[in-house]
Amino acid sequence: MNASKLVLITGDGLEHHFVANHLAEKLPLTAIVVDHGKPSGLAEKIRKYFRRYTVGQLCSRACLALLRRTWRVKANRRQALLSLFGAENCLEFLRPDLLHHVHGINTPEGVSCVSSLQPDVILVYGTGVVGGKVLSLARCAALNMHTGISPTYRGSDCAFWPVYNEDLGMLGATVHECTKALDGGKIFGTTRVQLQADDNLNSIFGRCVIAGAKLYAEKVSEVIEHGAVGAPQDLSQGVEYKAHMRGVLAELRVRRSIRQGLIRRFVESRQFAERKRSGSGDLAAELRSKEIEPDAEVYRSVTNR
Repeated sequence: MNASKLVLITGDGLEHHFVANHLAEKLPLTAIVVDHGKPSGLAEKIRKYFRRYTVGQLCSRACLALLRRTWRVKANRRQALLSLFGAENCLEFLRPDLLHHVHGINTPEGVSCVSSLQPDVILVYGTGVVGGKVLSLARCAALNMHTGISPTYRGSDCAFWPVYNEDLGMLGATVHECTKALDGGKIFGTTRVQLQADDNLNSIFGRCVIAGAKLYAEKVSEVIEHGAVGAPQDLSQGVEYKAHMRGVLAELRVRRSIRQGLIRRFVESRQFAERKRSGSGDLAAELRSKEIEPDAEVYRSVTNR
């Protein structure tokens, strides 16, 4: 593929800086378009929320926002991401010469900015939905990095729902074609994270970002150098999660599960599985001696070898 102009569209948080810096190091980016969001007044925000959510959903989100403030989620998340990414990799964009700033990627300002860059490939990470006017400006391809495993986990908070479902083996990231179907374009690759026993929701998200950034650089290189083609998704599989679905009860359930050792048991079960594969001891006996419930899928895969 003759693709000489690579344009990244992203946001302005720690995770966005990290992904942009990693891609700029590994790929010949032409530009980084930073979307700061379309400005809107209070009345417009209220109208938008009432169009998007029911009254019950609004109440649930308001309660969750209050709880998150009590839990100091914003500060704890920032600290977790700084620890995982390294401050030098995420506090700022390391290629200021590539930056273009817009307030709303789908506004006339945003469309004009991207159009002026004449992109061959558009790369998207961590923005709102990028509209067809912008995506159509890519001469060769438009790709997105999603911090979830598609098609099983699509949409919002896909580093949260596998924990809610106790499906920790499905934490990771996907690189896919960016289309009007949310996280629904052809898949170019997926990757899963290696959890640590003391992980929490913040560190899990950070690990998904790190794994996704590495995969993103690899898959974009394959596209521009070898013309790699993605595989269609079966959107009848999995779930497209909406933001309102992560309510107070879901949040409390996940936090309780983590406190009660969900992640620790999963990690230890995987470690015992690796020991079994290497021929060191009886896995089931070791698990029972430590009062750990074996991960069924892992245990079957090991003991059937």
